[in-house]
Amino acid sequence: MPFLLVTGGPASGKTTIVERIVEHFKANGYKGKITIVKDSDFLHFSRSNYNDSHKEREHRNFLRSTVQKELTKDSLVICDSLNYIKGFRYELFCIGKLVQTTYAVVHCDAAEATCSWLNEQKPEEERYSEPKIGELLMRYERPEGKNRWDSPLYVVKVGRRETTAAVDPEDMNVDFDYPSPRFVDVPLDDIYSWLVEGKALSANLSTQSAPLAKTNFLHDLDRVTQEIVAAIMEQQRMAVPGDRFLVPHVLEGDEKVRCHRPSFAFWSLLYEEGGLQEDADAGGAVPTAAAVHHLHEDAPRGRQREDRVPLR
Repeated sequence: MPFLLVTGGPASGKTTIVERIVEHFKANGYKGKITIVKDSDFLHFSRSNYNDSHKEREHRNFLRSTVQKELTKDSLVICDSLNYIKGFRYELFCIGKLVQTTYAVVHCDAAEATCSWLNEQKPEEERYSEPKIGELLMRYERPEGKNRWDSPLYVVKVGRRETTAAVDPEDMNVDFDYPSPRFVDVPLDDIYSWLVEGKALSANLSTQSAPLAKTNFLHDLDRVTQEIVAAIMEQQRMAVPGDRFLVPHVLEGDEKVRCHRPSFAFWSLLYEEGGLQEDADAGGAVPTAAAVHHLHEDAPRGRQREDRVPLR
């Protein structure tokens, strides 16, 4: 269940590099299911979504929920999107921790000129506007390997050189520092080795889901309490002073029951003597100050602390 998060600027070659990674996994005999979570999976996605914060938030929610749904023990999930907000990358990292999977980040690092060049090669309906490319690069929060949600980090420097060989330095139409996405050197072996054989993330209290209460909890509670009351009433019919009652569904021993005896006697006596008053703030009946004083004055010295119930 490896999880690979791919991030980079707009039109920085992410999808092409993802395709190369998938081919490498298949060539190495990876038998699990491979799922690529991409922008176009979202029904209402378009490049104009980045002009509207509400639509952009809906898009991120879709990516998050899809990753969480697809990330299982038998699948490799690759999230192919801008993922330019570090807080969002952290949320995806937490999903990886929740399912305790291996995790890595690939950063497709391209200059603005390279992004514009690659953007022109896209179909017209998939292109970003030129101003939007610069704006998104300004908003881009670069991943840093020192952050646990960006680690391990594999940086792929993307340029415009359409070959792996050296080019003529006088040709100013290409970025001869780095190859294009089809030819750039991607650490495929390192990525495969880490995701397949690396150390999985471990869940902690902040990422573990709270246990859910049973849906029939109230029904069971009502049934058990009725059975206890019925058992006590049935045994009381034939009982004489000093008899012991067998109470069903009891998991605690006699010592635990004895701890509740003083409180039971205290509240029973208050009820008998009318020493209770309604308190709206407390949400019910509470003992009056006079009743508490009277009971403690009459109680034996050695039992005053044991029977004491604080006023609310």
